[in-house]
Amino acid sequence: MVKFSSLADANKHGYTITHEPAQSRFALYDQAENLLGEAHYTLLGETEIDFDHTVISPNLRGIGLSAILAEVAITSDLAKTHKIAASCWFIAKYLNRATQQNAVAAPNHDTAERS
Repeated sequence: MVKFSSLADANKHGYTITHEPAQSRFALYDQAENLLGEAHYTLLGETEIDFDHTVISPNLRGIGLSAILAEVAITSDLAKTHKIAASCWFIAKYLNRATQQNAVAAPNHDTAERS
């Protein structure tokens, strides 16, 4: 199975990620426009965004698409203008790893669990 390391690589294989504000999510689609995954968020006031749920089709786990979805979400224009909170364990883990590796210029973020 193909492993993906970038959005451009995923796009070459027919995967796209779209911001869908009405559903409060970043959605992963295939060429047939089937929804394959999402990074859901909740806006907390006007200055904070909580990425609270990430899911991807089980048959696509472990090939890099989840990480690409997370990266697109946390580096989006929306995330850049808000303090990032991550009650989703996957986004929290991604933010911590990215910050440690300086791979993503992540804005202020908080990975504490939300109730």
